[in-house]
Amino acid sequence: MHSESENTDISFYIKKLDNHILRLSHSLYNRREFREYSLMNMWVVDFLYDQKRDIYQKDIEEEFFINRATASKMLSLMEKKGLICRVCAAHDARLKKLELLPEGLRLHEACQSIRHEIERTLTEALQPGEAEQFKEMCRRMMSHLLG
Repeated sequence: MHSESENTDISFYIKKLDNHILRLSHSLYNRREFREYSLMNMWVVDFLYDQKRDIYQKDIEEEFFINRATASKMLSLMEKKGLICRVCAAHDARLKKLELLPEGLRLHEACQSIRHEIERTLTEALQPGEAEQFKEMCRRMMSHLLG
């Protein structure tokens, strides 16, 4: 690892960490049979799986910080790939809730494996309790950035 100045910004470290995580994600994901799906598809499927409430396109836009056009195009492609379907909400037919299809559930299983491997790799260098401290600091920074 290159030596870095002591006054390097937090944002620089976060960006470098993000680059390493993406590289690791791609290396783990490319060894699997889901090459036709993007990592973003995987993350969206994972998000949908973990929710205990109805999820709509607007929720995807907010969770992943993407605009409406990007979310719409991505979700349409995910529908074509058989990962999700859009179903009219019972309370308002104009709203389309997102539901996972069997292929989406299969992709979620691969996502779980990748997430566990990345988490293991990242946390094996930390002392007990440091992972939770880091997550809390990240939550506070994101909350502050979002106002």
